[in-house]
Amino acid sequence: MCGILLQCHGSSKVETDVFQEFYEANIARGDYMSYLTTSEELTKMIPYVVDRGPNYASLKTSKADNITWFTSVLSLREPFTKQCIEVADRFILQYNGEIYNSSIPHNDTQYIAEMLLAAKNVPNVIKALSGEFAYTIYDKLTGEVFFGRDPIGRRSLSFQLNTDKAKICISSISGKIEGFQDCEAGVIYIFQTSTGELKSSMRINRKPLVVSREIDHNLSRIVEQSNMLYEHISAAVRKRVMTIHPMHTENRPISILFSGGLDCSVLASLICQQILDLGNNTVLELLNVGFENPRTGLGPSQVPDRILGQRSATKLRDLHPKVQIIFVEVDVPYSEYLKQKAYIMNTIYPKQTEMDLSIAAAFYFASRGDGFVNKPSGTRIPYQRKGIVLFSGLGADELYGGYHKFSKRTPEELAPELEVQINNIYDRNLNRDDKIISSNGVEVRYPFLDDQVVAFSTQLPINYKVNKIILRKVASQNLKLSGISEEPKRAIQFGAKSAKMTKNGNKQGTDLVIA
Repeated sequence: MCGILLQCHGSSKVETDVFQEFYEANIARGDYMSYLTTSEELTKMIPYVVDRGPNYASLKTSKADNITWFTSVLSLREPFTKQCIEVADRFILQYNGEIYNSSIPHNDTQYIAEMLLAAKNVPNVIKALSGEFAYTIYDKLTGEVFFGRDPIGRRSLSFQLNTDKAKICISSISGKIEGFQDCEAGVIYIFQTSTGELKSSMRINRKPLVVSREIDHNLSRIVEQSNMLYEHISAAVRKRVMTIHPMHTENRPISILFSGGLDCSVLASLICQQILDLGNNTVLELLNVGFENPRTGLGPSQVPDRILGQRSATKLRDLHPKVQIIFVEVDVPYSEYLKQKAYIMNTIYPKQTEMDLSIAAAFYFASRGDGFVNKPSGTRIPYQRKGIVLFSGLGADELYGGYHKFSKRTPEELAPELEVQINNIYDRNLNRDDKIISSNGVEVRYPFLDDQVVAFSTQLPINYKVNKIILRKVASQNLKLSGISEEPKRAIQFGAKSAKMTKNGNKQGTDLVIA
């Protein structure tokens, strides 16, 4: 995971060239702040960008190009690679994400740089990438800045355009600065520095995803199809586990955002299988969050997701006794929620509704991972998350019809609903979730949103997706998750009780948060 920030200054000219590097100790001390004299906006944004990449950061300003780059790096794939990268004295690359092309021999950032060197055609290089990513690429020869997100939009990126001053600012995260808008998924934006013109007509994927209308009335192929779906999801988990290189050198844990429900339990079981296949002692951390909710009177240990999570963790331990599974109880006192509320709202901007806050708060505290574990002796001791890669079950509800509002839809009604959900997931969920989770210096990975999983799942018969029938079949048939496979869907904000924290019963999820 990285944080990327680029500003073309337009009519506000850069006075001098600057290049400064910051390593972990410098970043922790905030040494970078003394170099931020070029822009008030940069001064406000860079602390948010730094939070995403605690291992390294660099500030580069070019007088000739009239551009400033700031990049922070969370190193996850060897060899360690600094950013931004200059390629053949022509391209300057900032990249955030994970590329899973089978031809990658090493670090994926270096792989993109080598593709640019060979092809010298930015759109063709971007279209050839498979994975979850955001980027900026400046072409010195043409004076163009290319930027955008992958076709599903799994990494956040936003921009602010000032046409009067031929100026643009592009960032993984802006904080609460007016005028920033999130990039659409799959669009290759092109900004011409000489004219200040922004073009956004080029797409990585030319057509929206289409959900099959086919109905298998007798469920005659569901066993075969669930076996195939299991293979696709298993492969998606495998590639996301095998590309955590520090895990293999430092034996870092893998973490998962864990409510105990169907989606995350499927992923947890598949990760356990991968750990066993690797033959090492990698630990799996199950990050389970619960809130003190003054309105309901429930404490963190009493919320539905804590109770379900404990039960599901016991099931996983029984199924995978050779894997060390740590159930991390992240308790959030109401006072701590209030303390962090403003930071959460600033981080997820421009999302500002009550529902966005309740979901983001749950993900913020879960990914922070400051919790407790229960020892066999019965004692409860503090525990701090150690994994830096977190897995999430996001995408399963959109692909397999998991939301409660779909429960009474006919198969014919369900297909267009799911098309809207999966095609808009970048705006509805991923912008917010990537920003808030990454603010804790970790990377989140989404196996259900793997390109191959999405392509296969959208073509499954639509009646396999009534109440997640197909995924429940995978859980019970392929993973032996009996009991868990029958659990009803519960949204995280209700399972963790991060929604409706006060007695104001008039609040709706779509209401804007009042500070």
